Amino acid sequence: MKTKIILGALTTILIALGLGDAYEIVKKAGTPDSYSLDPDEGLHKVVKIIDGDTIDIETGDRIRLMGSDAPDRGECFYSESKEFLETFLAEKEVRLEKDITGSDKFGRLLRYAFMPSDDPKDDDVFVNYALVNRGYATTQARPPDNKYRELFYSAQKEARQNGLGLWTACSSTIAEEAELKEENESRLQENTPPPNEECVIKGNISEKGYGKIYFIPGCNSYTNVNIDPARGEQYFCTEEEAVEAGFRKADNCP
Repeated sequence: MKTKIILGALTTILIALGLGDAYEIVKKAGTPDSYSLDPDEGLHKVVKIIDGDTIDIETGDRIRLMGSDAPDRGECFYSESKEFLETFLAEKEVRLEKDITGSDKFGRLLRYAFMPSDDPKDDDVFVNYALVNRGYATTQARPPDNKYRELFYSAQKEARQNGLGLWTACSSTIAEEAELKEENESRLQENTPPPNEECVIKGNISEKGYGKIYFIPGCNSYTNVNIDPARGEQYFCTEEEAVEAGFRKADNCP
């Protein structure tokens, strides 16, 4: 964050001096050529491992790896999870991907991280997935960020069946917590009926990255759309209310 403030100040000074391409001058002076000041563009070097699911990158941003939930300090397998991520990711470059939510209450950016393969024929490494699949973290759905939800649950199931990492070291407590998370996730997916007969416009948050969309009776997919308040979804009485709340009308509506 300090880096961004310094670079911003330098940019302002250069513009005042009449240097047209001030941003590019500051960018080249402050970061390697392959990096971007935008966390969602290009590759970023991991400069510090905070714990088993949190990293710092060279832009000064702190990244919380979504979909993976590593043990906190003082909990079983905390040190092992952090050490794995340090060995796996420290000083490496990652590409970041946003879902819907941009940051959490601590100011950390919520992102998926991918480590590019040196061989163009090989797959990139999905870091968040690797943590869960190798037993260094569990997964927990955090609506509306559900882009890879099923993939994470599949990874957790495999790690649990094979007794990897924390599934053996912390089997009793971790298993109970995982079952509770799965029960909560199941309840989150239940459809909620409208509060009254006049408020039937459905405000849905797409799991496929389309954002906030509302459906009125008569839309082709209206009956198939479920509303889950736990994910930030809701019913509206008028289209104006839906628009004010940041929803846009579905393309398949009359």
